[in-house]
Amino acid sequence: MITIETAADAIAYIHGRHKWKKTPSFARIEALLDRLDHPERASKFIHITGTNGKGSTSKMIAQLLRQTGLTVGMFTSPFIMTFNERVQGNDGNIPDADLLAIMQRIAPITEALDQELPDGGPTEFETLTAMMFVYFAEHPVDVVVLEVGVGGTWDTTEVIPDKLLSVITTVGLDHMQVLGNSLAEIATQKAGIIQRQRPVVTGRLPEEARQVVTTVAKAAGAPIFELGHEFEVAMVPGDTEWGERFNLSGTVTQQNVFVDLMGDYQIENAAVAIQAATLAAQLLGRELTPEMVETALAIVTWPVRFERVSNTPLTVLDGAHNQHGVDALAATLARRFKQRTVHILFGALADKAYPEMLHTLADLPNVDLHVVSFQNPGSRTVLDPSEAAAQVTGHAVTVHQDWQTAYQTVKALAKQNDMILFTGSLYFVSEVRANL
Repeated sequence: MITIETAADAIAYIHGRHKWKKTPSFARIEALLDRLDHPERASKFIHITGTNGKGSTSKMIAQLLRQTGLTVGMFTSPFIMTFNERVQGNDGNIPDADLLAIMQRIAPITEALDQELPDGGPTEFETLTAMMFVYFAEHPVDVVVLEVGVGGTWDTTEVIPDKLLSVITTVGLDHMQVLGNSLAEIATQKAGIIQRQRPVVTGRLPEEARQVVTTVAKAAGAPIFELGHEFEVAMVPGDTEWGERFNLSGTVTQQNVFVDLMGDYQIENAAVAIQAATLAAQLLGRELTPEMVETALAIVTWPVRFERVSNTPLTVLDGAHNQHGVDALAATLARRFKQRTVHILFGALADKAYPEMLHTLADLPNVDLHVVSFQNPGSRTVLDPSEAAAQVTGHAVTVHQDWQTAYQTVKALAKQNDMILFTGSLYFVSEVRANL
């Protein structure tokens, strides 16, 4: 008999459910939702997928829509500081009391389904997703910004019966063991969230992925709004302030917009968010004005996405956890910080394609690269720093067995204008953020 008496028990129960079962079936989640009286039918959704940029884009869409007076919920992953971040109502994270009460209701059902279903009961992510649906059914908002877990077609979140619109931020090579080995295969999975006759907004996609997405959208009669086609974004040059300025043209038009986030990729995320929020606001009977856009983007924050945590020396956290993310990070460093020496502390999981990521960073002329270890998250394995450094040819790489020692060493060496950057796994930068 399962005993769940505290929020910590509830979280432990969710984490204790079995993990990946990416079978092409919704049988487990549908059986669970059926016994919960289908809470997923109670909410309206904006559904978001993408290799990178989901979190930042989701946060911006939520902020933009709140400016119109709408109440907005969010379902996001992974969490950075606290598990409750994964389910956010209009006023913040799901309270412990609600998390506990909902899981006390769900756990007996998942236990029963473990016995009844041939493949066993719901997975960790299916259990979490059901908890989120129940929370928003009991604490209604005007719209929920819903991030997929992985992919799209067979992602648990795709059980929602209807959506206002879909968003595909980017398509790159990640989660290949689940989604496929080519951009076309991965794009096919992500395009699975496109719904008939419902708009889809996309970021700037590689041509191979773009062809897949536009073909699926056309077949579904889904109006498509593509960055670089129906709307365009251009950076306003300048490097005197933290953040970025940009101009929008096409289906959404606005000049000199400021976003309090750093990186070329963040202006693309912002453009996608503005386009998606403009459409969603219209569908919900509201108007998103230029003034609302200015207000929302000036106050948007997103932890560990090129997040400044100290000014002396400038210290930044960026969870660039795949090659696509590292390429974007390298572009930002080359454009905005080429005059500084950048001391990079890199930590990643052992199953990531980190040699290429390390080479991309080491190739920057102003980078001093350090490979470090960090606390193993659950059952996942962290890279061996010496092994990782040995795979970087033609560059000097310093090895440390823990990031704390590396940080003290680098901080002692850093000159006034230098920058210290922690990057790699989100688990790594989250651990650093909690300690700093």
